[in-house]
Amino acid sequence: MDWITNNVEILIFGGVFFLFIFAIGYALYMAKKRHDALAAMAPRMGFDFKVRDDSFRDSHSHLKMFSRGHSHRMTNVMEGVRDGIRVLLGDYHYTTGSGKNSSAHNQTICIITDPELKLPNFYLRREFSFLDYLGKLFGGQDINFKEDEKFSSAFVLQGTVEAETRSLFNSAVRNEFVKFAGQNIQVEGQDDSVIVHLSLTLEPEKWSALLKDAFAIYRALKIATVACKTDNLDCL
Repeated sequence: MDWITNNVEILIFGGVFFLFIFAIGYALYMAKKRHDALAAMAPRMGFDFKVRDDSFRDSHSHLKMFSRGHSHRMTNVMEGVRDGIRVLLGDYHYTTGSGKNSSAHNQTICIITDPELKLPNFYLRREFSFLDYLGKLFGGQDINFKEDEKFSSAFVLQGTVEAETRSLFNSAVRNEFVKFAGQNIQVEGQDDSVIVHLSLTLEPEKWSALLKDAFAIYRALKIATVACKTDNLDCL
């Protein structure tokens, strides 16, 4: 009976080992397939492509997103100019915690940089009613607009200086964001930069849509900053 037991153990070990190797091989295959698709797409979108580029943190370290966690890196990077505005698209990765308590975070992000853009520091994400209600009880910030319940119930909006953020988020800006109600969109703005992502890694065929949405948000914000200056409002 011992030889049967030993053979069963060998078969189980062999099966587990095979599944492990298969999983690694499949992951590598899918990563290469993704890389090849994005590399081919980049020139059609008018962008340069890099397998990896971590220099983005040097020019965007002021953004809250890049201060989270550790082991930050950007892969499948598309970078270039669209409509005279610098654009960066890529798969952003970082880790929170360490050891057994570590968690990996991955999302496809779009960063738009315009030297003429002067934004107050703000952060917007989808609102989760119960969790965010508890958050408010413990002092969590959420800037709401009494005249716009649809926007206020859909998003959590935070800003370093609340008055500046309120002035920036006029009715036109809020209407632009309401289009994304129900989606896990996250948007952060500060100074000359806007970062947009949907809290997940997007399939290559969805990158163009992310770019389109990011530009729509950027244009609404830029128009709002111009309006603030024209009307002498406290947007900055």
